[in-house]
Amino acid sequence: MAELRQTRMAAETSEAQIAVHWREEEYYYPPATFIGQANMADPTINERFSEKNFPECFREYADLLSWD
Repeated sequence: MAELRQTRMAAETSEAQIAVHWREEEYYYPPATFIGQANMADPTINERFSEKNFPECFREYADLLSWD
């Protein structure tokens, strides 16, 4: 019984604590060196894998993966 109450209180407290921190979220941009080594630097990648090419684009995507 006490365990159930603790679980319920933890869930309620967690939700409230998370809500407080939503305003504190920041986006951290990767450094230029990381961006420069990105594997998918092709500017046409978004067009090739866009929603209008779904589901056929997944064949090309599967070919890009290396399976071990």
